[in-house]
Amino acid sequence: MWCVGGTRAYRPDIDGLRALAVLLVVAYHAGLPGIRGGYIGVDVFFVISGFLITGLLLDEHRASGRIDLRHFWSRRIRRIVPALVLAIVTTIAVSRFVLLSWEERDLLESARAAVASFANFHFHGMSGGYFSPTLEAQPLSHTWSLGIEEQFYLVWPIALMGLLRFGRRTTAVATSTFLMLSLIASSFAVASNLADAFYLPWFRLWELLIGALLAMGLRSTRIFTLPRWMAFVGGGAIIASAVLYDSTTRFPGLSALLPTLGTALVIASPTTNGLNRVLATRPLRSIGLVSYSWYLLHWPALVLVRVGTQTDNTARDVLVALATLPLAAISWATVERWFRTPHHAAPPRPALTISSGLASIGAVLIAATVMIPRPLLASTPTEAEVVDLATSSISSTTPTSTEAEVVDWSERPGELEASRVIPNLDCTMSVLALPFDETCEMVPGDDYVVLVGDSHAASIAPVFANAARRNSIGLRVTSQPRCPVLPDVEVKICEVSYDDCTWWVREVLRDIVEHADRVRAVALTARSAYYFPGSGLADDKVCEADLASPEGTTSSGAEGIWSSALVRLGDLLHEHGIPLVVVSDVPELRNWPSECLARRSVDDCAVGRAELEAYSEAARRAEATADEEREWITRVDPLDVLCGPSLCLPAIGDVIVYRDDHHLTASGSLLLADQIDSAISRVITD
Repeated sequence: MWCVGGTRAYRPDIDGLRALAVLLVVAYHAGLPGIRGGYIGVDVFFVISGFLITGLLLDEHRASGRIDLRHFWSRRIRRIVPALVLAIVTTIAVSRFVLLSWEERDLLESARAAVASFANFHFHGMSGGYFSPTLEAQPLSHTWSLGIEEQFYLVWPIALMGLLRFGRRTTAVATSTFLMLSLIASSFAVASNLADAFYLPWFRLWELLIGALLAMGLRSTRIFTLPRWMAFVGGGAIIASAVLYDSTTRFPGLSALLPTLGTALVIASPTTNGLNRVLATRPLRSIGLVSYSWYLLHWPALVLVRVGTQTDNTARDVLVALATLPLAAISWATVERWFRTPHHAAPPRPALTISSGLASIGAVLIAATVMIPRPLLASTPTEAEVVDLATSSISSTTPTSTEAEVVDWSERPGELEASRVIPNLDCTMSVLALPFDETCEMVPGDDYVVLVGDSHAASIAPVFANAARRNSIGLRVTSQPRCPVLPDVEVKICEVSYDDCTWWVREVLRDIVEHADRVRAVALTARSAYYFPGSGLADDKVCEADLASPEGTTSSGAEGIWSSALVRLGDLLHEHGIPLVVVSDVPELRNWPSECLARRSVDDCAVGRAELEAYSEAARRAEATADEEREWITRVDPLDVLCGPSLCLPAIGDVIVYRDDHHLTASGSLLLADQIDSAISRVITD
């Protein structure tokens, strides 16, 4: 039995719980085997924060009948801002020796977001989710959780102060209602948009409110009783979620109930039980005290080492993460503790503290803005410029992957940065555009080749523009990310049906058939192996994509689905006198060339051909089968052009082939000119 009656008694076991949370996060970030779900440590922190903050506010209201917002926000600023500013400034200083200009620009923009308390919105806007490799190279991406907490600290005291006017029972009921609404919304969000569910505060509010509701319950006049063994149930729930969850778990949503309710059980259990006594031991308590600084410092160190070396090494990463622990202790002793408990005689005035905190934030914002490097490239290429590039003369001596000269790309940063830019093709930038929409004409003409597919279709559009001009025919291009144009096939992303894709494919094919008298050929490409369950080369697979149709959804079934869908598509087009050209997918890389080539050799940034062939074997076999079964289907395979006997290279001669790890640059697509020109010429003259 444990009763809390409006006290602020120190809970050493909660510091131990903080230690457990930060250890899980650090272990996960360092890639320690067996802790694939260590990211749930952040959710443990959310519950702890909701519990402690609400407890402080309730105690103040009980003692004085009011909540001093200025005093509360002053304490939060002293608690959060000094260590955060130190971590950001240190990260920026070290990054000057490690990051490239565009990486530094991303860092400084994220630094502005972090100090302004909206890092969660910033990172939500730049990626497809927390597990995206784009964020793995961001030294301050972990500050998203601070954004959530800071937004809670801004709004919750005001809301709580208003609710308490109606009594504690009404406050508890209202809090429970907000909790349930947020949880329900989160459970729906993970089914439709994982990034929204992960980063947006209204989908995370319920986790903090679990702690808030617990604080209310433990301060009620009724005795709050839990069996001692419930603490072990809670601790087991936390550990189980850290071990069993991974990047494919639909999180947060209902999955986050396991670690958050587990945390609540540990906090609510009697402090005399065995687990809470272990958590209260000095080693764990000490780690808990420095957990905030350790959380701030460990991730930038890991990212800068990984980016600087362009290698993955778990043992090294564990050592790097551990090396930041003494730095965190120094930060706690010299910065955190000093600002939280000032040593001058007069107590800190809230107005002065808030003003000083805002001034510090403003200084970082101004400094980060001034320091942001200018882009090395002039602008984003327009559609006209891409077409000009595509229709310019192709040298007869275009290098192959086996005869290209060796270029030191570290001396050509402008070209590396330019290679990252997504060309502004009007149609492919539109949402669910159809081939004969006005914006989808890339090369004017009376008759057309129509290029369709997922984002890989857009990336090879320049070489098709070149082929269209050479063959005196128009070109129309339309694409939709993660949406291969296959009839009667349901695409699933993260186990959720991609309904927009299903609708779009149907409308694209209808549009083509309606304009069949003007269509001389249809060309299709896609990131085919991505849609095959179990394909493992692609590092940006936040969760599995797969296909559904009567043929099944297993790996072998996916091959049958892909092949039969291509045959159906070929037959549909053949009924209207339209041949089909299937361009097998381009090889994939493990790193962005712009980041790898600036630091390592071309060969070091390459992928072994045997590994690539194994990854894409089923997809290529499915496309070859369709080609063999129907004479009106023509297959083009770029593998031999972009790969040598043993390696698939990110750059060939002075041509950077890839924009990222799987999309071609405009120049890279032109390496396929002979293949595409030959295929288009053949099908439109037959």
